[in-house]
Amino acid sequence: MKDLDASLDTLENARFNYLYAKAITKLRKDSIFTDNELVSIVMLYHKFVLVNGPRAKYMTVAQLTMLMELMFEIMDRELSASIVSRIAHTPGSRSSDFIPEKHIHLESFVRLLTVYFTKDLQMKMEFAFSIYDKSDSRQLNGKEVGIFVGKFFETEDEDETAELRMDMKEMLFMKFDLDKDTNIGVEEYYTVVRRQPMLLECFGRVFPPNPQMDVLALCTNVMSWFDDSPNPRIMTKSDTEKALSYQEARKTNS
Repeated sequence: MKDLDASLDTLENARFNYLYAKAITKLRKDSIFTDNELVSIVMLYHKFVLVNGPRAKYMTVAQLTMLMELMFEIMDRELSASIVSRIAHTPGSRSSDFIPEKHIHLESFVRLLTVYFTKDLQMKMEFAFSIYDKSDSRQLNGKEVGIFVGKFFETEDEDETAELRMDMKEMLFMKFDLDKDTNIGVEEYYTVVRRQPMLLECFGRVFPPNPQMDVLALCTNVMSWFDDSPNPRIMTKSDTEKALSYQEARKTNS
């Protein structure tokens, strides 16, 4: 690979090749990205590493946390923290100096962007549910769903807000609890979302909205993002838009 980035001098470009050539070859085997896209993503990762000093080897958890809010617009800090934690603890062989509580490995960073850019609904569902299911129990109980719903509505009338949240929680269980055991199992979630992909993020935003994905695609040179075939992009309205839509529907039916 010749000089890849005009903002880096020849020596730094050579160092990039030395550091990442083997990793890129390994990642290329099952990547959804083209060769140029993958190299661009790794270069982006490398630039985050450079910010941490000449001896740094990894992007930091703090950097990815910042990206979640400023770049990806994942504004719910609890969900953002869950995403970062899942990515930081991505299984794989790691050097002894790698600390998942502090570092983001290159493979993990590529995995996050793979989940964000893929049009594979199953991959997106598995990732989204893993973020909602922090206990790894493969199901969501009433308390957990109640916490998610509690973030959807904010009105000046506390009684009205409580009623809206209760109605929303009941509606989610009616939709997802197919076996009526008062839990929403992972397979039930998959079944419902396959029928209605727009419900992918029904418990809170996990994926960046389309405008931010467009910016991310340009920054990482993932031009294939702008090719919508064979599947449409699977994104949802913001939590605020969902809440307002629900309130309007409720008023109409009253």
